[in-house]
Amino acid sequence: MAAYASGKPDVKKSKSLKILSYNILEGLKDAEKKALFVKLVDSLQADVLTLQECNHFTHETFLKFAQELSYPYAVLLKERGYPTGIISKYPIEHVQRITEGFLHGYLSAEIAGCQFVNLHLNPFMYVKRNAEMEAVIRHLDQLPKNSKTIIMGDFNSLSPQDSSYYNPNKQKLDKLIAHEATRAHIQNVNNGGFDYSVISQLINKGYTDAWKYKNKSRFEKSAPSPVVKHDPDNDVRIDYIWVSTPLKSKIKSVFMIKNKDTDIISDHYPLVLVLKK
Repeated sequence: MAAYASGKPDVKKSKSLKILSYNILEGLKDAEKKALFVKLVDSLQADVLTLQECNHFTHETFLKFAQELSYPYAVLLKERGYPTGIISKYPIEHVQRITEGFLHGYLSAEIAGCQFVNLHLNPFMYVKRNAEMEAVIRHLDQLPKNSKTIIMGDFNSLSPQDSSYYNPNKQKLDKLIAHEATRAHIQNVNNGGFDYSVISQLINKGYTDAWKYKNKSRFEKSAPSPVVKHDPDNDVRIDYIWVSTPLKSKIKSVFMIKNKDTDIISDHYPLVLVLKK
């Protein structure tokens, strides 16, 4: 679904493309969170919002929400469960909604000459996440060669590029193992260690983790925020924006937004990518 507004922005005249990726915790469950999110969006002035956990929206109410934010275009993955959604200043074209074989699913679309994939992977088992990522990779492989592709969302997966932070932390690993010992539906420890296999699929395909590209020697958590009782052993970077090779040189800036508002809105922090045109 999309709405068409007069005076829409001209992609060709813009010097950059600003993208916000954000897990909004079950659809901004109360009025305070929604008001803070609106304030954030208004101050950021991003071109595209790629959101995860757009719970409780219908296709109609999601479009209405986008229009309230002064965005004319919006698409929602589904109306049940934990859908992803895209809100944009520019037309959202060639939309594909993929849910089969996924716990949550992903949206694929073309916006401003770029291919967008907004996903939310299975949080419970690395084997199922791997299968979901394999399906996403098959989709990416079908895109035209040299496509300007951006893959973002909540991957619920650790990156091998952060292994120097995770691997020495035996206490963190021990807590994961103990947690799983009493929960048969959770299996995120791989052969007694941290699992990096899901993210490795993207790395092996030549995609670039935009945040890591700009922060090569640094770790920064993307979750949890103070919405969750703080335990430093729970700190993880599981929210990413990846780009294909044609966009790697276009990465202008990438950052997480951490302030008193984003400490409250969600248990994840928002991630922003700015691409040069």
